[in-house]
Amino acid sequence: MSQQLRLLPAPRPLTERFGAAFFRGIPRVPGVYRMFDEAGVLLYVGQSRDLRDRLNSYRHVHPDRDSRKTVRLVHLVRRIEWEVCDSPVSAVLRENELLRTLRPRFNRMNVYPKACFFIAVDREEGWLRLTLTRDKATSEKLFGAFRGAAWPFAALCRLLFIASHANLSLGQFPSRLLTSAPLRTQSFAPEEALAQEVENYLAGDSMRLVESLVGVCAGVEMRTAFEQNLMLGDLVTVEEFFARGPAKVRRLRQQSDGAADWVEPEAMVDFLAWEKFTGPAIEQAGSPLPGRMETPAA
Repeated sequence: MSQQLRLLPAPRPLTERFGAAFFRGIPRVPGVYRMFDEAGVLLYVGQSRDLRDRLNSYRHVHPDRDSRKTVRLVHLVRRIEWEVCDSPVSAVLRENELLRTLRPRFNRMNVYPKACFFIAVDREEGWLRLTLTRDKATSEKLFGAFRGAAWPFAALCRLLFIASHANLSLGQFPSRLLTSAPLRTQSFAPEEALAQEVENYLAGDSMRLVESLVGVCAGVEMRTAFEQNLMLGDLVTVEEFFARGPAKVRRLRQQSDGAADWVEPEAMVDFLAWEKFTGPAIEQAGSPLPGRMETPAA
């Protein structure tokens, strides 16, 4: 489909409203910025390693190139404020803090870190019960907080069900095991060694559980290609989740000297942002923690 040509140039509301001199006066430093509407309501919070470059980019928003949300945003903005931070990392952490507390209208990412889930483990009289939960006030043993944990949790439950019922076909699975959305609690009766491996896996201490599940699945005869592909996909999901979930929580716990097996969702969100800048250096002795990073006051 051919694109309709514009008879007039696209409007540049921020340039018309603030003037080019305003944007030239923005410092080239790391920091966070806030955009407000005519009534003083906060619309958007962002961060950049170069505030001038980032805020100048909003002057050139074009409806043929940028999202409708961004176009709406620049037409509503009447005031822009910024806050200088010590480094790009502190800018990201400061942005996370503002998103959690202010929840601006046009922001979506990291506004609700409590969307992170914990996995609760209860072992009693040969039974292993796993629960996907946001509730920290539970008597069960908690692991997490994990982002994007719903599908890995469902995959882990399916594999543990196979390990406990190796002779059953997919058609005999409980229906709740075949979807991630409503699945929250599932009980199994695995061998004691396998139950311990589950805890070690969720704590980020060992991937021995994955090896054991691979061994179990190797001896299972699935009747259809769908069943086989689902089982293999679940093995890949559980293996990949270990690196981005339990292993990351373990590193954060070590850095924070935490005695618990879980961390706060807010700490996890900040840690993931921190890791984007520091990578493996986070584990070096003397490396500062996200929670100890000093940021300027609002």
